[in-house]
Amino acid sequence: MTSVPAIDTYLGEVAASIPGASRARDDVLAELRSGLLDAVDAHRSAGLTAQAAAEAAITEFGDPCQVADAFRPHLAMTQARRVALTLVATGPPVGLLWTAAAMASHIMLRDAPPWQWPGVPPLAPAAFPVAGAALLLTIWSALATIAATGTLTRWLPNRPRIAAATAATAGFGAAAADLAIFALLASQLTNAPGALAPLPVAAATAASLTRFTLARRAARKCLAIRATLT
Repeated sequence: MTSVPAIDTYLGEVAASIPGASRARDDVLAELRSGLLDAVDAHRSAGLTAQAAAEAAITEFGDPCQVADAFRPHLAMTQARRVALTLVATGPPVGLLWTAAAMASHIMLRDAPPWQWPGVPPLAPAAFPVAGAALLLTIWSALATIAATGTLTRWLPNRPRIAAATAATAGFGAAAADLAIFALLASQLTNAPGALAPLPVAAATAASLTRFTLARRAARKCLAIRATLT
């Protein structure tokens, strides 16, 4: 038995109350479906009809909203950890792409603050500190999230809300860093577009734009999940 209308309806009601990434929700629903079908088989073996067995299994599992509530902390932790690990994994490649773009555009590292390097755009004195601060915020928030969803889970109180908050902070920090980089790029394109190496800059821009879009979306999802937790 793989599909029972009553169980499909029940799982649909549970799914409507579960936030988080679709993959995590699918895992939860698959686990619930397996348990429900096992319960149906047990009731069928006891002599109940298919419909009665399904209704009995659903009654055992309880109200769909309460079942969804039980899974929200787990889904919040899963979502937060996935966001943090993704930011940590994608940060170095994006940074390397921008480093390659700077070198190809003959903006080299100097023994001076970044805004004093030859060839940097006019907005550098403001944008470089903002980007640096945003990157530090992203790194520390992502590491805190990984810790809060890993070895520290046995000590931190109310850890799903903490994890969701720090993951959202990391996501917004990454988005802010990319915005600062875009401001630098726009300033350079306005004042000296010919100094930029087109292909490396285009590749770095595409990577940052992708990260900006996904990081902001993931941060909002983390905040939405956090709002459902009590």
